[in-house]
Amino acid sequence: MRIIVIFMFFFFCQINLVYAVEQIDLAFKKNSNSLEINIKILPSKEFIDDFTSGMSKDIHILIELYRKWPVIPDEFIIGKKFQRKFISDPIKEEYIIKSFEGNTWNEKRFKKPMDALLWGLNIESVIFDDIKNYNPGKYYFRVTVESNIKKLPFILEHLFFFIPKYEIRKEKETEKFYLP
Repeated sequence: MRIIVIFMFFFFCQINLVYAVEQIDLAFKKNSNSLEINIKILPSKEFIDDFTSGMSKDIHILIELYRKWPVIPDEFIIGKKFQRKFISDPIKEEYIIKSFEGNTWNEKRFKKPMDALLWGLNIESVIFDDIKNYNPGKYYFRVTVESNIKKLPFILEHLFFFIPKYEIRKEKETEKFYLP
């Protein structure tokens, strides 16, 4: 029991709850048979300082399309998930962004941290096709951004269920629009 208490003490001392995301900017446009959304995430000063000093970060971005209903809960239509890992090496002065989109991993290397953040926190031209097949009604996009913290081992994760799994979780919705 003492070992668990000591482990918890050291774990809580290592967790640095920093708010990673300050603001989410969304822009979308409706084309003839598709919807296109662009997302720009503005990081906090603490996120930038941690990244440039060598701390790795992991951000999950979820883009969901919902149909608005007047009485019942909104209906989920389709969603896309993106994962960005920010890795910095201050000794080599190299900044690496690993991006998981769909089924592929992409890796880009940068010499300047602001270039890496600019590329890693912008998601451009996410396209949702075949909007003519959707039922007529009011729709909207919801974007959720989570910044994950250190992951516990599987067994400890279930024992200490009260420990949060992410630093911050922000959601933003677009204005309602009509389809088709």
